[in-house]
Amino acid sequence: MELVTFGKEHVEEAKKIGWESYHEERFFVPALPKDVKIWDLDYFAQNGLGVAALDQGKLAGFLCYFSPWSKAFDTKDSSGTFSPLHANGAVKKNRYRIYQDMYEEVSKRLASQNVQILGVSLYAHDNESKSALFEYGFGMRCKDSILKIENPDLAQIENKDLVFEELPLSEFPTVRERRRELNEHLKEAPCFMQSDDKDFNQWIAKVEKGDRRTFVAKKNGRTIAYLDVADEAENFVTFHPKMKNLQGAYCKPEYRGLKIIDDLLVYVSILLKSEGIEYIGVDYESYNPAANRFWTKHFMEYTNSVTRKIELWCKDYN
Repeated sequence: MELVTFGKEHVEEAKKIGWESYHEERFFVPALPKDVKIWDLDYFAQNGLGVAALDQGKLAGFLCYFSPWSKAFDTKDSSGTFSPLHANGAVKKNRYRIYQDMYEEVSKRLASQNVQILGVSLYAHDNESKSALFEYGFGMRCKDSILKIENPDLAQIENKDLVFEELPLSEFPTVRERRRELNEHLKEAPCFMQSDDKDFNQWIAKVEKGDRRTFVAKKNGRTIAYLDVADEAENFVTFHPKMKNLQGAYCKPEYRGLKIIDDLLVYVSILLKSEGIEYIGVDYESYNPAANRFWTKHFMEYTNSVTRKIELWCKDYN
């Protein structure tokens, strides 16, 4: 096996491997649409951070990364980078070893740039690639899941005393306190997601300019739960024209266990289906117990994103 820098000469073969890997996952998750468009790899062929694994001159695998950024993965000051779903893959034969060899090489390159945290998005049912990276110190962080809208009906809603509605943009500020409560929840154990008031205020300003749709459940005129819906999320599947993506969900603690978010999801599904939408996606942290328990009831996971922190003090790579 020869490891070289990923370049333009590898792009077409990499796309083929990516397409084959996607259809492997569709075997386990038939809700995934057939007619997706996998993103191009030109960016990764130019930034010099990716590696290509060659077997007798033929591409057997590729592992590419975005250029690093600071305060990555909710940290205060760590530099990090990420390999999105379309930017890595390997043929079936020797996939476990290929991923380990590629990581060994790419980790040296990234460590030389003082990158401290690496992330990789993998297909959820690709146990070879996941095992390869788990053995090398990676841990689960995030999942993408999908729901194919079938036949949602208002009769499925159990909380008949609640009002479910989509908010106009002018009323988005009425949900600000619920959004803040979610932000505070994610700071706590076992999530430990770092953020401060500045981060929250910047995020809420973006949300309230209308970068998503917000659906709420109200009791006596008071919002007790909400779901956010966006056109797109973070991988190529979520850009399918008949797919929308959940970008946030929260229910006040005293109303949990009453299936309010379940009912809100039914309400949202009915509206989206009437608009011609066939799929709903969601991404969430696997270490958020409430999210992990809830979304797996309704959605099928198709990606697992894994991360590893590199302790750069152990050797000078510069």
